[in-house]
Amino acid sequence: MDTVIAYLLTIIIPLIGVGNALIRSRLSDNRNFFSKEYTDVLKGLCCLVVIYVHISPNRGNVLQDAIGSFAYIAVTFFFLVSAYGMMAGIERKQNYLKNFWRNRLVSLLIPCFLLNIVSYVLGLTVKGDASITILYHINGYVVILLQWCLWFYIVMWCKNRWFSKKKILTDWILIAGVVVSSIALYLFVRAEVSAQAGWCFERIGLVWGILLYRYYDKFVGWMDKSRIVKVIFLTLIGGILGLCYLKYKMVYFFGAYLLKVVLGFVLLLLLFTATSNRKFGDVVSNWLGGISYEVYLSHGMVMGYIILFLPSNFNSGAFILLSVVSTLLLSTGIHAIGKPIVKYLRKI
Repeated sequence: MDTVIAYLLTIIIPLIGVGNALIRSRLSDNRNFFSKEYTDVLKGLCCLVVIYVHISPNRGNVLQDAIGSFAYIAVTFFFLVSAYGMMAGIERKQNYLKNFWRNRLVSLLIPCFLLNIVSYVLGLTVKGDASITILYHINGYVVILLQWCLWFYIVMWCKNRWFSKKKILTDWILIAGVVVSSIALYLFVRAEVSAQAGWCFERIGLVWGILLYRYYDKFVGWMDKSRIVKVIFLTLIGGILGLCYLKYKMVYFFGAYLLKVVLGFVLLLLLFTATSNRKFGDVVSNWLGGISYEVYLSHGMVMGYIILFLPSNFNSGAFILLSVVSTLLLSTGIHAIGKPIVKYLRKI
């Protein structure tokens, strides 16, 4: 009975999220694909998956582990959205590069430092001690985004100076930088250092974001033809690749890297093809998508403090539900405080 309750409590938030998105969605033309409303829904659901993968093994369960196994797809999607948005910004907004660093640093670092303040205060009040280094700690996810921002800025500055009309060349230079860094992290850097420097699999999402922006019309047209057939085909391919990955995931490079990257691509392609003709967007989905960045930054800290107050035999589903709800509440607060600060600083 305890196991059943644990599973029910584990799945309730994801079910509410997915159910709300589906119920509120409606058929639409593909021009809604990758709109803010569309990406907000997926970002909101993806941030929940990321929480699940970081549940401590002795606090989780089989269902939580199954949901969390898709976390690398979720993070890949986050990077994809980031690259797509920056490509759109550079080509559609005047003075985008002029204000680039101010806007990027403010958007990325303000929520990060606000959370650091919360973490520092909690350390002092709950644990009775907190290192001052907490206040200027930068999350590994933020580090990789800053790496991408630097590479993007360098390439686009060079484009404006020397080859302003060669968009395709610029795209492939951006892609080359991402791919080379990804493979180098896998081949030459120890696993624990690689995880801190930037995940080698997930950062390939930056490549998919560049390509999606550049070939958006062709991709939308492709998805719109024989959609059901494509969904069935991609589901089969994804299942086969998933089984192959389970068998060969320990095989150096082919299984542990290449197969994982391809599997991630196929699953994202399946997700987009299955949903691109739907129009999403409601208060709940927009809220969850809006705080997805803060959720990613805060969930580890939240779970770390909850563990301090709960016995080791506490129901895993109840622990997961409490962790998710607490993370969402804290993230909402951080977002509410940080949003006007970010807006103000971006106007200076």
